[in-house]
Amino acid sequence: MEFGEHLKEWRGHRRMSQLGLAVEAGISTRHLSFLETGRSRPSEGMILRLADVLSIPARDQGILFSAAGFRPRHETRPARNLQALPPPVVEAIRLILARHDPYPGVVFDHDYNVLDANAAFRGLATMAGITLAIGDNFLDAYLGASSFRALIVNWPRTAADLVHRIRTDAWLQGPRSALARRIERLAADPAVRAAIETYPETERLPVLPIEIRHGTDRLAFITTLTSFGSAQDALVQGVLIESFFPGDEATRAYFEEAGGPKTRRE
Repeated sequence: MEFGEHLKEWRGHRRMSQLGLAVEAGISTRHLSFLETGRSRPSEGMILRLADVLSIPARDQGILFSAAGFRPRHETRPARNLQALPPPVVEAIRLILARHDPYPGVVFDHDYNVLDANAAFRGLATMAGITLAIGDNFLDAYLGASSFRALIVNWPRTAADLVHRIRTDAWLQGPRSALARRIERLAADPAVRAAIETYPETERLPVLPIEIRHGTDRLAFITTLTSFGSAQDALVQGVLIESFFPGDEATRAYFEEAGGPKTRRE
């Protein structure tokens, strides 16, 4: 695709008119029209200005630069393992996971493939009868595996909330988001579709606990997502760290006193 085609596709995805984008970018609609039709060639500064207005992720900015005949400023390929990330970022991730012990923590790339996880998170996956290896997709496991549905007490509610959240993430990623294709495939599953219909996006809670059934125990968690907000490197920009925190005193005691699922036996 030519630069103008990419630009027009992004503008349509963001639901902006030519006039709206031109005003926000501080250019004339005629200039924008020429850029989209290929009659004008953008400067690097113009690409950055338009990308900023359209909130185009760093990885996709690289595609725009290439299409316009410039050398990409950002890596266009996603990180498939921690070793692909800058060493200081890897060190920070491992420090976060280590200090979060004994509570579960997991690292995802922008498509929610697992990049790393601590022992406590692997223990939770094992409780569900699932081995989440590096590169496996968390969404496929959580929404597609029947064993997770049996493990999570409030799975319908959490599944619906997850779909709503991922749809937003996918929209932000852009018109060619692989994440969008994945979440719509998973949302077509009858159980997931029923959960979405029961808990529409308008009923999302500010904080939704995850309740896990483990033998006679019931564990409750709230989770947080950490990203590298100032990252300009495309590889780093998509990395997410999901941290699980105890939602009640019983869960805290289970992990801090009994060691959690990585050591405890029923």
